[in-house]
Amino acid sequence: MSRERRRGPVKVLVVSSGLLLLILALAVWQTRHGAQPAEQSEIIRRDSSVGVPDVDRDVLKFREQALPFRYARGETGSAWPVEVTGGGVGLLDFNGDGKLDIFLVQGGDPRPGMPATANDVLLVNRGGGRFEDVSSAVGLVPRGYGQGVAVADYDGDGDLDLYVTRYGKNTLWRNDRDRGRFLDVTAEAGVAVGTWSLGAAFADYDGDGDLDLYVANYFQFDQARTPFRRDPATGAADYGLPQDFPGLPDTLFRNEGHGRFVDVTASAGIAGQARGMGVVAADFNQDGRIDWLVANDAQANALWINRGDGRFEDQADTLGLAVNGQGSAEANMGITRGDTDGDGIEDVAITHFFGEHTTLWRAQRDPNGGLFYQDQTSEAGLALESRPVTGWGVVLADFDQDGWLDLIQANGHIRREPGQMYRYENPPLLWRGTPGGRFTNVTASAGSYFAGRWMGRGLAAGDLDGDGDLDLVVVHHHAPASILWNDTAKRGRFVILDLQGLPPNRDAVGAQARVQAGGRIFVRSVIGGGSYVSASDRRLHFGLGNASRIDSVEIRWPSGRVTTLDDVPLDSVRVVKETH
Repeated sequence: MSRERRRGPVKVLVVSSGLLLLILALAVWQTRHGAQPAEQSEIIRRDSSVGVPDVDRDVLKFREQALPFRYARGETGSAWPVEVTGGGVGLLDFNGDGKLDIFLVQGGDPRPGMPATANDVLLVNRGGGRFEDVSSAVGLVPRGYGQGVAVADYDGDGDLDLYVTRYGKNTLWRNDRDRGRFLDVTAEAGVAVGTWSLGAAFADYDGDGDLDLYVANYFQFDQARTPFRRDPATGAADYGLPQDFPGLPDTLFRNEGHGRFVDVTASAGIAGQARGMGVVAADFNQDGRIDWLVANDAQANALWINRGDGRFEDQADTLGLAVNGQGSAEANMGITRGDTDGDGIEDVAITHFFGEHTTLWRAQRDPNGGLFYQDQTSEAGLALESRPVTGWGVVLADFDQDGWLDLIQANGHIRREPGQMYRYENPPLLWRGTPGGRFTNVTASAGSYFAGRWMGRGLAAGDLDGDGDLDLVVVHHHAPASILWNDTAKRGRFVILDLQGLPPNRDAVGAQARVQAGGRIFVRSVIGGGSYVSASDRRLHFGLGNASRIDSVEIRWPSGRVTTLDDVPLDSVRVVKETH
């Protein structure tokens, strides 16, 4: 896939070094892959040793369980580009029983005029590794060709709702927990969009307390002109490159309350027609306001910085997130955010196309105290081993709870490219974070799933079995979705913070928690969006290594209020409620 260049004079040198790195990467892979009062919170204890098998105690280890779900691509025979992009997953406690359930977006047939026959799927967690498909019982009827999902309590009624992006009209499923059903409220909410949407994120950008909605839209194509390319060897229909198509403008909806949104894209200054894929809502410049980072395919990323007056300005270039360190605009897909080097500031990683690499931008302080981001992919040890794959879903999380974030990504090619090591299915990638911020590739020892090859897409993390560590759900094309149970034996201490903001922002999107333990400070934020068209558990998980106690917890809420706690036990889930 070709890429835009920002620095003309460096162009030849960048290409040459890129080819050299790719050759080295292929060789590496061939060898490796044969202050609030305490009464405002509740404590739910977890025994972190329950169910831990007798495995190698020095590695990350996961056990695969296939789920009763396959994403339906709806092959048209003409290589429509929409066939390769879908497959989002969201984790949420739908029914309030304390266990995470799994929502899976379904595809179907993308051709206009064809009846929608495939419905989105809800698998309710019955415990003990058992999941029940209750989709029909909870009202999930077919609504079109699905791509991804964002999870949030947009109406502030105390239960989590679902926004599904589609090729065609998107769907807002409102969770009516009292009746045990989801209701399609798209029309009355005014959030259908009606083009081709991928990523989406809820967050309160205007500070009025309710959650607004950003939708990343991809590109437009003329269905009558398919196929757009053909395989030069066989003549078979092949998928076009993103550069073959004009991008679509993104959409920003402001929540007006009472279940209604209004499109404020133009008045907010969200401009341009990029090919948006992943999106994250967070405070990227630490000014206390929500910004939007959008991963644009084969174009510079957009970082819409919130000016505080209802308008945004794209400062991706100024802050260093537009392109990689070589000045290249890559095929940006999934986004994850977290403090990878222990400096107390959260960094950004984005997955990319084959021949590029997963890029890690680390946050830095400028002399005036402001933030900028610097590409430190090579320094972190991520560059070579991510080049042979096409990355989609991505998560930064501490799977062994040693106090350092690990990195996992789901991979799978779109089309046949010269020089590919893998045809379509790719191995997933798993790196273990180490002190100093360098990552070690532990894919080969992580379990049988990681020895296989998959067409991975959506990826989400959460504690599905209540043992305190983070499990994963990954969606594939041409194979069932999977749970990856975290069976890592050597685990540090942990705490999970379930932040509950004042309504209407009960999800506390935008809140940041700082935990001091074992001589270190650990930072996590409640974000909107993330990964690739997927939603991880909204609760904040902290691995604390061998800490003997938690010294303090500080939560800064989006409202500006601060809660401090000094009585939080290790190995527990703490519910913390914001108060006036």
